[in-house]
Amino acid sequence: QRGCDKFCTFCVVPFTRGRERGTAPREVLRQVRELAERGYKEVVLLGQTVNSYAWEDVTFAQLLRSVARVDGIERVRFTSPYPVDFTDDVIAAIAEEPKICEYVHLPVQSGSDAVLDRMRRGYSVADYLAIVGRLRAAMPRIALSTDILSGFSGETEADHQATLALMREVRFDSAFMFAYSERDLTFAAKKLADDVSAADKQRRLAEIVALQESIS
Repeated sequence: QRGCDKFCTFCVVPFTRGRERGTAPREVLRQVRELAERGYKEVVLLGQTVNSYAWEDVTFAQLLRSVARVDGIERVRFTSPYPVDFTDDVIAAIAEEPKICEYVHLPVQSGSDAVLDRMRRGYSVADYLAIVGRLRAAMPRIALSTDILSGFSGETEADHQATLALMREVRFDSAFMFAYSERDLTFAAKKLADDVSAADKQRRLAEIVALQESIS
């Protein structure tokens, strides 16, 4: 799946890659079967918000199961899902299909509801933790990774501490961690002040990285 329909305020992807455009299930399966015939053992389903995928009456969970049942394929992964669209049928597919790896990259970006609201992520910290809870209830040993963005517009020290608290609670196996920088065309670049100092961004990022390394 190419493109994205979410329009988070900090993200340029919808402007550079356009709106979400899926590939027909039959074409996905044709490619997977071709790869299997060539000896490939692992495939990754890719999309900016891959679990938002739908093609006519085919859901992402159904596509996942179909790919996992292709002869010759031994491991199936997908990235990156979007928290708002993480449904119970996708969790069931991961838990029930032995070839689907029990690993999910689930971007959170911030542990502060105020920051998530300014980012227009569409979920709260409680919503995110509920997804994590459902994943771990179905698969206690599932591996989780995430994205964390430090120093977004208006982020206070309390917001930063909330992110650290979320990290301690979830205990991600790994994370991609960044300091915020403006991207042309985005809502944040046009309407939100980049008002966290470079020094504070780097200090907060260093604390995030150090905490994640200790957890990992």
